[in-house]
Amino acid sequence: MYASEKQFASWFKTEFVRQVSFLKVEGFKQQPPGVECAPDFIITAMHGNDRYCFIVEIKRAGYPQYIRSAIASMETYRKNHPDCYPIVAVPRIGEQGKKICEQYKVGYFDATGNVKIVSGSIAIEKECPRGKPAPLFIKTENQRQTLFSPKASRITKCILSQPDRKWFQKDLVAATGLSKGMVSRIVARLSEAGYIIKEEKGLVISNFDDLLSAWADTYAKRRQAVRRYYIWSQDPRKLMRSIAEKLKQKNVRYAFTQEAGASLVAPFSTFEIVSLYIESFDKFPAISLSAEEARRGFNVILFEPVDAELLKQARSINNMRVVDDFQLYLDLMENPLRGKKQAEHLLSAIQKKLL
Repeated sequence: MYASEKQFASWFKTEFVRQVSFLKVEGFKQQPPGVECAPDFIITAMHGNDRYCFIVEIKRAGYPQYIRSAIASMETYRKNHPDCYPIVAVPRIGEQGKKICEQYKVGYFDATGNVKIVSGSIAIEKECPRGKPAPLFIKTENQRQTLFSPKASRITKCILSQPDRKWFQKDLVAATGLSKGMVSRIVARLSEAGYIIKEEKGLVISNFDDLLSAWADTYAKRRQAVRRYYIWSQDPRKLMRSIAEKLKQKNVRYAFTQEAGASLVAPFSTFEIVSLYIESFDKFPAISLSAEEARRGFNVILFEPVDAELLKQARSINNMRVVDDFQLYLDLMENPLRGKKQAEHLLSAIQKKLL
């Protein structure tokens, strides 16, 4: 999401007062353009007998690099005004943006309902209500042009898989199989967002965690085609083996993922549901596996990949196919109740190998 800073600033003034209605806001001081290191707003307010000063930096988008820039600007101002509480205001803040604000003890405020302000006796923390529309002036990215559409994500995976490498666009074209035009567009947008830096000797990643988190955040909101089945089995690992053997016999491409996939990468992982990608739902041998479609009580979940490259990049472990580590991480993060710890463990292993 992105917005005109002027429109967003006007909306923010009204919405801030509404969100902190228990405060008596005395005034907004908006800095004139060109004043170095001055925040966009200085807000003074009273809560009982306590006076508060908030400084606000408005950014047109919530990319991590924009947030880091806002924080750096406010930190410079706070050297001479230590009693001011800093707030970053963006159209939409992602999980990585929240982590950055938490790290620097900075508040945040976005147009979708995410708010965190912790200063003195004030403690506000609100999560974006599910399905809440953003104000009309907030623009959303076209899915076909987004940085992390299925095909565009091939570029992200390439860059993350070799974080110390300097890339030329021709190398990304060769590695991803994408057209020169598409690679050029996505690279330009990754650079604009601050995820990569264009240097004389090639493209380099700006921050590994920022890029991976943004990809994961977008991926979690993507809808996937899914089917669920129940197959009688007392042991999920034996069930995996049965499914793998049957698919191999029928020459059907597949790859295990989520907790089932993690069990192949980290053999001591426990799980109950077998999740896998399959090239086509129509090719799943439900009859020969005695599988019944089920809305509840299922123990097998099938996904159709939105990009065929996913199955091409799968690897074999114990004669079974499993998605690559980055795809496994994304899929585990989709299930925070069961998969988040395994995802964090996997990410640590990825970083040890790469960084």
